Amino acid sequence: MPNHAVIEIEVGKVTSLNMFYASKHWIIRKKAKDKFSAEILEQLNKYDKIKFKSITVKVETNLRYDIDNCIMVAKFALDAFKDWGGIPDDTKEFVPKLTMEYNPNLEKNTSKVFYRGLVS
Repeated sequence: MPNHAVIEIEVGKVTSLNMFYASKHWIIRKKAKDKFSAEILEQLNKYDKIKFKSITVKVETNLRYDIDNCIMVAKFALDAFKDWGGIPDDTKEFVPKLTMEYNPNLEKNTSKVFYRGLVS
């Protein structure tokens, strides 16, 4: 078994940070989180379960938001990855680095998330 692995997922249009927190009721935020978590978990479940010691996460995005408003992609992706069992927690001990970049070559209103890390 290799000691390093990469898992890649694609995510559709995720709510911007501004819109997510501007929602008037928590249930709207919960529905958004549940929708994207399910989308991400469906893709993660196509992989054999891998437990990582730690990961770095790279988000490439072609959403129409400012890059800082695309952070919800990373939030939903990390929560789903933790729920999938890839890491025990999404604290800085297990996720010491997160990068985000605009990628105009991606389909509009989509993002890609790359989880890279040392396998346990």
